[in-house]
Amino acid sequence: MFKEILQSSVRVLLERPKIIRLAFLTLFCFSIVRLYYIIYYFNNILIWKYEGWVQISDALMYFITTLNEHHALLTVIIAVLVIIVWYLRLYPIGQASVVYALHEPKNSNMTSFMKWMNRFFPMLEYWGLSIPFWLFTFATVLIRVYLMEIYDNIVVQFMIWIWWITVILATMLWQYAEIIIALEWCPVFDAIKKSTKVAASNIVLSFKLMLVELILLLRFFIIWAIIVWIPLWLVYIAVWLDILDNSFVEGVIWIVCWALLLVLWYINCIIEAFFITYWYKAYMALTKKE
Repeated sequence: MFKEILQSSVRVLLERPKIIRLAFLTLFCFSIVRLYYIIYYFNNILIWKYEGWVQISDALMYFITTLNEHHALLTVIIAVLVIIVWYLRLYPIGQASVVYALHEPKNSNMTSFMKWMNRFFPMLEYWGLSIPFWLFTFATVLIRVYLMEIYDNIVVQFMIWIWWITVILATMLWQYAEIIIALEWCPVFDAIKKSTKVAASNIVLSFKLMLVELILLLRFFIIWAIIVWIPLWLVYIAVWLDILDNSFVEGVIWIVCWALLLVLWYINCIIEAFFITYWYKAYMALTKKE
């Protein structure tokens, strides 16, 4: 069943690109916020490891100064506030919309989006409950512990291991909850209970799917880190050659940054759409079997 679910999920995304388009439209702010965290911790690693390196914070200050010179800083601040608001609103709706689009393939993306706007609060509640158990959250905290140089503490190590086990269990047992909330209009805690029951009854399959998610996320973070490194190198080379004030160089850096943001956005949407699709396929297969 495991191979069939993955193959079917890939086939669905290839045959129905509207699923990726729907994820693309609803996960933009989510992608930007995740990119911010990656840049933030990447910057901290550079500060901690290489004192003489051109840090991402320097590049950020350069962009802020440039925006201020062009009187666009206020616009950017407003855009950041909009991103934060829509990050909190669009992501939960987007998850439910993708599930509905999978369940009702004949409906348009707009129909899927509008129908599941009223699932916002249950999805937001589940999202808030699950954030501490995200692999991404665990990874960011682990990096912070590493940078603080407290990973040798026995108490810290014990807490990290307990949290890691909890994250693995939650990732494996709770993943069907989103599907249940979206399709069955189930209260959040009832959905988590039902998801845990379904996953525990099919523990081997759930573990394999969780492992696939873990591997893909790891590869995804590596790709993000590589892509984030590209504009940093461009700024570093421009500073080294003392051509950062050149308008042509400045334009190239801006174009590269925006192009890479779009690439990251698209990659993130494909990964997220694939995760939702194969957990949906797994849930439908397991409930049909029961």
